[in-house]
Amino acid sequence: MNILVITAHYPPFHAGGYELRVKNILDELSTRGHNIHVLTDIPDQWHLTQSQPSNYRITRELHNRLKARSFPEEVLFDLLDTKVLEDQINRFNPDVLYLGHTYVLSKALMPYLASKNIPVIYDEGGAGLIEAWTEHGRWFRFAGDYRSRFAVLNWIKPLAIKVVCKLGRGRINTQWAWPENLHIIFNSELNHSNALGKGVPVEGTSVIHSGIDTGKFSFRPRAQLNSPLKIIVPGRIERRKGQIDAVRLLNHLLEAGIDARLVLAGAKWVDGYYDEVIEEIQKLHLDEQITMLPMLSIEALIQQYLEADICFFPSYFRTGFSRVPLEAISCGCIVISYGNEGSDEVIRDHKNGFIVNPWDESAVVDLIKILMANPEITQELTSAARHEIEEDYDIEKYVDKIERVILKTHYR
Repeated sequence: MNILVITAHYPPFHAGGYELRVKNILDELSTRGHNIHVLTDIPDQWHLTQSQPSNYRITRELHNRLKARSFPEEVLFDLLDTKVLEDQINRFNPDVLYLGHTYVLSKALMPYLASKNIPVIYDEGGAGLIEAWTEHGRWFRFAGDYRSRFAVLNWIKPLAIKVVCKLGRGRINTQWAWPENLHIIFNSELNHSNALGKGVPVEGTSVIHSGIDTGKFSFRPRAQLNSPLKIIVPGRIERRKGQIDAVRLLNHLLEAGIDARLVLAGAKWVDGYYDEVIEEIQKLHLDEQITMLPMLSIEALIQQYLEADICFFPSYFRTGFSRVPLEAISCGCIVISYGNEGSDEVIRDHKNGFIVNPWDESAVVDLIKILMANPEITQELTSAARHEIEEDYDIEKYVDKIERVILKTHYR
């Protein structure tokens, strides 16, 4: 099948796990003989040297609408990007359109696709679908009942609408629309529930938990927890990722007489949280016990999992489905999580990992003491957890489910 994929931040210019997961799906679909063409946004200049070869075509011509410095520039992005999309549809003749990360892309995207008689699959990995449904963008607000306090703008408005619609040649009009031939894949029950609560039409959708490459994320048996205990917290350094909780947990472990080390691996985010984490580390005098690493390659991250005893997942995100717990479990780490980002849909407490309450460092310290005193728990839990990953979350079985949705969507 010809599958045209529209998704932002396509690797290696990605910002997180969502984009990597989409790439994993496409790589596997490509090996199965499907003809893949990815349409994504233009990367930042400093990223250009990181481009990697691919077995399928990747076109990086879309614009990040968040970089528009004005309303006219955003409308220009709408005109340019719908033209690129129209050209690629005409040339590629897709059987199915597959949408991934669309949050930063043109708000004219969904209404434009609503005018096409092509099946659309939206692979929801966070809150992009809700945002696409509830926030229609500045153009459609302007073309609707917008009234300015400046009379000249109200006078110009009909002319501006006429000009934009003429330049758009049918790609942009004044009425916002939602594709009727849309099938949504949620990667967690959490995302499905969030969308349902916001009124997104979710009838006939699928919930398919993400999968991982169990060949890459290989298993190392754990006979016991090591000393010093090594804890890893992967993820961008962002407030809702909760890394400060890990720093405070380390401090409690040391105060309890448990020799431990902490690795924080992730890119700095833009909310100033990284500096707060550093300040907390310095305040607690933990510089020697904590290693700060940037966003790691898959190979480097796997090595960190294999060396760690525990993966702590203190995320506060109430959207998405992180693959971090799956990856860590697959490599033999014991996962301790707050249950957010869909991790409570994977972790069965005390069966294949542990769910704890936020800010309850004492409970986590007590749990670790039990694990250290009873190495058989570590052995049994990690082995059973790895078996579950192989049975339920292997990448090939995951893509089997995605592929069935694509075929069903195309032929219905």
